[in-house]
Amino acid sequence: MAAPLANSSTERPPSDGAGGGWRAHLKLTVPAFCWEFLRRNPAYAENYRHAVVGHRPLDRRWGLTMPADPALPADDAGVLWRADVAPGVVVPLEPASFGRPRSLPRAEAAVRTSDEEAHIRLPSGLQLLARGQPTPGPWVVVLSYDADFSLRVRACEALRRAEITDAPPRSRLSLAQRERLARALYALDASLRRASYRQIAADIFGLPDDEMDFKTSSVRDVTIRLVRRGRALMSGGYLKLLRGGF
Repeated sequence: MAAPLANSSTERPPSDGAGGGWRAHLKLTVPAFCWEFLRRNPAYAENYRHAVVGHRPLDRRWGLTMPADPALPADDAGVLWRADVAPGVVVPLEPASFGRPRSLPRAEAAVRTSDEEAHIRLPSGLQLLARGQPTPGPWVVVLSYDADFSLRVRACEALRRAEITDAPPRSRLSLAQRERLARALYALDASLRRASYRQIAADIFGLPDDEMDFKTSSVRDVTIRLVRRGRALMSGGYLKLLRGGF
């Protein structure tokens, strides 16, 4: 079980959902949202380049198991989050000494990082952390009884669902919450291109520039908050979002 690192160029900027506006981001799962914010972080892009080209370690602050190409979306980059930062996304497994063998759900990618540890990414974005030598099963799901126990249980329910479908679990976020994230991501992209608040507001809310008394409009305040939220999520706030799982 091994998969090479992505080898695409980091010169290509992340997609901002061109063609679909901010609504193009609504299809993203929570882990995918988190990656979209992280991959726009210039400090991460620089660390990735040094990790791949200079063979330097990846900073643990990003929450990743291994480097992922910031030029690629989550599915193409094969993003693998660490179990300690994503208890609602990563299911730890160990070989069992009892029970009947059971195959794991179809994997999208599998990376063995050591003789005793393999990271498996399912099409839904759910991750399995298989500890010990690879076996055909059975497996024991390891659930720490801690503050994140309910998140770990929900991840196990997602694993059971993965035996039936590749579709991601139902989002824990409401439509309104996902819309705010999608708008914040779009606003972040626009601000990184140095677009004005007026232009960002027009793009997101569909308000023509010539009809906006923008300096005193409440839309201006909302737009500024969206840009600030997007930058905060890019700068590390995505980790809090990620911890809650799908």
